[in-house]
Amino acid sequence: MLKKASLFLLFFILFGFSAQAQFIKWQEENSSSFLRLNLNSHEISRFNPKTGWMRLDTLHTEDVDFKDLMPTSEGVVEFRINKTSTFYLTIHCTGQVYLLDKSNWSLKRLDKTFYRGANCKNSVFMRGDELYSFGGYGFWHSSNILTKYDFIGKEWLSISADGDVPASIFDGLVGYAPKKDRFYVLSTVEMNDTEKKTAFNRDYGMYEYDFFNQKFTRIGEVKLQEIRDYLNTKASKHYYFTGRYFIIPDKPNQEYPYDTMLIIDIEDGFKVYQWTNPHRIFLNTHGGEEVETYMRVKGDSLIWSSQIERTVNRELAFSHLLISQVLRESSYLGTLDESPWYEKFSVALISLVSVLILLVGIQLYRRYQQNKLKKSIRFMLGANERLFLDFLILNYEQGFVNGHQIIAFFGKHKSSPESQRQFRAKLIENFTKTLGLIFTDQDILDVQLDERDQRMFTYRLQPEIYKKLKSL
Repeated sequence: MLKKASLFLLFFILFGFSAQAQFIKWQEENSSSFLRLNLNSHEISRFNPKTGWMRLDTLHTEDVDFKDLMPTSEGVVEFRINKTSTFYLTIHCTGQVYLLDKSNWSLKRLDKTFYRGANCKNSVFMRGDELYSFGGYGFWHSSNILTKYDFIGKEWLSISADGDVPASIFDGLVGYAPKKDRFYVLSTVEMNDTEKKTAFNRDYGMYEYDFFNQKFTRIGEVKLQEIRDYLNTKASKHYYFTGRYFIIPDKPNQEYPYDTMLIIDIEDGFKVYQWTNPHRIFLNTHGGEEVETYMRVKGDSLIWSSQIERTVNRELAFSHLLISQVLRESSYLGTLDESPWYEKFSVALISLVSVLILLVGIQLYRRYQQNKLKKSIRFMLGANERLFLDFLILNYEQGFVNGHQIIAFFGKHKSSPESQRQFRAKLIENFTKTLGLIFTDQDILDVQLDERDQRMFTYRLQPEIYKKLKSL
């Protein structure tokens, strides 16, 4: 409910036309300065941390209807064109694209789009000479729409994507990395006010979009607890993406607004670092509602516009930190997809239990098969054949048994030689035929000539058969 109320308040501010908010503001590309356009007087001003707002000129316009511009200090982005003094200026929620020339302070409307309100809080970026807009929120639901601006048709064109397309691109950490030529979506929220089950559904997946193949790939899941806490507890999320680092100014301490920072390095295995203010810098204000007072990125540095009080001589100054310096002073937390210790322990425990269950299952199955085989053998063999089997197993280590030993074992030594021969032949025949039905395509007995009496044979179980029968 709080999330919905925050979004309603956001859009109420964006679309409201109060007398105190008739401006659009945006940070100049690769600069610590901001520009502000007065929608009533058409005056353009620049903000510098040391001098504040300074009027530059009255804006000259072409095909610009200022009624189409909504007062906002968020979602306005400029992109420099080929290192010239001209810039593309885009405004979220509207799809509007303007050409801003800072050499003569002129503004020209480029697009002919008519829709608005469908892609608020979208991620807009420039790739080469092309403008892209991914995701956003509007008309009471989040979006995963991918669009590219058509400079000829002056419209935004939809892009189809294959692979693991996220259900939404909104309310997470998103950004385009020029060096890797990839677009990243690190957690996102799917919202649909019509369906209660998806009223606020967070996906912690990590997605990478390949422009060449036009394909999304799910490369992992956000598991690091510090990042999850930030995603879950912050109603309004301010972060900065430099093309390599996601920089999250966190506010766990009410007295000092930027007490810590979380940094995600997408080029180094999504390693996450935490910077804790070493009490070198004390900020006297939370920045209020003015976007120019927020912490921001300029090139390889972090800039604060709010006045700070240094601990050495209590003088007021402005803060400037190199990102490399912040990283040196940071502690390593782990990778973004690194599970917390208790989850790792649970995974190890589950793995151990699974292995034990598997081993027990295998052992039980072997016991079942052995019992089944034992019952089959005892059921199919006659009484004399079962005794003969026990006799062969018992004497296997001593070697071969001859016919006289077999006759003596069964107590037939007092019978006639012909009776002994018939008994022995019938016994061995029944024995081998019966076991041959169980152990198909295998020899049961190893039969050799008796060295002492060439008229007789010696008998022994085949090694493979002995191994199978010994454990029964």
